[in-house]
Amino acid sequence: MVMLDEDDVSIVFGFARSYFHADLERVVEAVVFLRRLLPRKPLSELFTVLGRARQGKTERYRELARHLASSDDLFAHARGERGLVMICFTLPSLDVVFKLIRDRFPPVKNILRQDVLDKYQFVFRHDRAGRLVDAQEFKRVRLPRARFAPALLEELAAEAAESVHEDGDDLVFDHMYIERRMVPLNILLREADEATALRAVLDYGQAIRDLALSNVFAGDLLLKNFGVTRHGRVIFYDYDELCRVTDCRFRDVPQASNDEDEMRGETWFYVADNDVFPETFLNFLAFTDAQREAFLRAHGDLLTADFWRGLQRRLRAGDLLEVLPYQPRRIHAASSLGDPDAPDHR
Repeated sequence: MVMLDEDDVSIVFGFARSYFHADLERVVEAVVFLRRLLPRKPLSELFTVLGRARQGKTERYRELARHLASSDDLFAHARGERGLVMICFTLPSLDVVFKLIRDRFPPVKNILRQDVLDKYQFVFRHDRAGRLVDAQEFKRVRLPRARFAPALLEELAAEAAESVHEDGDDLVFDHMYIERRMVPLNILLREADEATALRAVLDYGQAIRDLALSNVFAGDLLLKNFGVTRHGRVIFYDYDELCRVTDCRFRDVPQASNDEDEMRGETWFYVADNDVFPETFLNFLAFTDAQREAFLRAHGDLLTADFWRGLQRRLRAGDLLEVLPYQPRRIHAASSLGDPDAPDHR
């Protein structure tokens, strides 16, 4: 397998892949080499992807401090719909998002703060398959209060007073996550041209599939919970309903026995907490007709309980279901380079 394109290499060493945990005598030499190949990738991410999580966090904080010293824009709400569990904000001139857990959740979210923390720890340890954003956990982060937009300050005081405190001219965040910023998928589909939007829809389906192969079910498949990278890859970043595929019970929607059941506005059959009905997924996705048709052609099997139950059987049997960080054409390209008579699939 040969990769000669910076974007391909960047994805392999990307923020949605699991760490390499390379046993290097002098990791800085590897970082310097990779920086030559990937000049746009922050040092913090290179250290992190090589398994040096603490060094990566130190570099991330240094990058933030340097940027604050050389910029004057304000922290403001991140683009996208407001979350029920997290407050998400960003500095427009910096390519990261800051996320902190709200003090209280609305009744529709049947989870506790510890549940959210546990989900992020699960993602930290699990194979992210190139589809789960790496969220770095920070504690006692100090940021200048004057750099916060008034609307954001108001929400922090109302919704996160238990974990955000004023100390002189600063705000101190007891706990937060910092992750790379992406364009929310629902926004991209509204703003992008038709060809770009269709590619994103198809990769959205592939993201669900890749996660499933690594025994991860996103839980909440709404488009707003996925982001799109500069490479056009769709990444999941809302973890509060994430779970293992093998912990779910994938069911077909029961057939109504009479017209009265069919016409009811609420569910007329029993639904347990871990019940999932794949054939209903599409009902909640704001696709255009063309996007819906493209999704069904490429990923219609994701809308069947049989697909998920079959996958569960393979996962429980211990089958190794590999998710490659590069396109299959790269393997064909490498084969062609080694065999002059091999067909050119590039």
